Amino acid sequence: YGNKFGEPLICGWTRNLGHRLQTGERFEWVKPIMMSGGLGQMDHHHVGKEEPKKGMLMVKIGGPAYRIGVGGGAASSMVAGDNAAELDFNAVQRGDAEMMQKVSRVIRACVELGPKNPILSIHDQGAGGSGNVLKEISEPAGAVIDIRKMLVGDPSMSVLELWTAEFQENFALLIAPEQEAVFASICRRERAPYCVVGT
Repeated sequence: YGNKFGEPLICGWTRNLGHRLQTGERFEWVKPIMMSGGLGQMDHHHVGKEEPKKGMLMVKIGGPAYRIGVGGGAASSMVAGDNAAELDFNAVQRGDAEMMQKVSRVIRACVELGPKNPILSIHDQGAGGSGNVLKEISEPAGAVIDIRKMLVGDPSMSVLELWTAEFQENFALLIAPEQEAVFASICRRERAPYCVVGT
């Protein structure tokens, strides 16, 4: 997880190399090369995202905000010990498999409601953090966002850090206000934290 541990190899392959030279020196790749894919299915009803409209709730679901990614994406690819501890701590790819499992169960439960699915649009958070995912999910309608309503794991973070941090296992959703109670009950059952950050 995060570095390909447990990744299914359906439709994929992996290559690794470890060799001891005649001098006794070890020669190997630090990380294996991997190509993977997956198979899935979805109901035709869920193929398209709804266009954002005034009044829809903008929701963030998943783990709380930490200063992940603020140290730069390249930090996670450095050789251990070659960089400062603060930069390591702030690097991308600090995954949380347990939180991802909780969020996945919420999404699946919503999808299984069929036409009563409270999720109208969904977007996973990646590069650019909340500043990217919240803008993209609200385009072209726009939204009023209160970044301080976000779940925060590190209260020392500035608003700029909250807006740009690339903490993992987090999604932005649009849900109808009348469906929030259903969504909240599913999140409580699965112990998945969420917050409404805008409309």
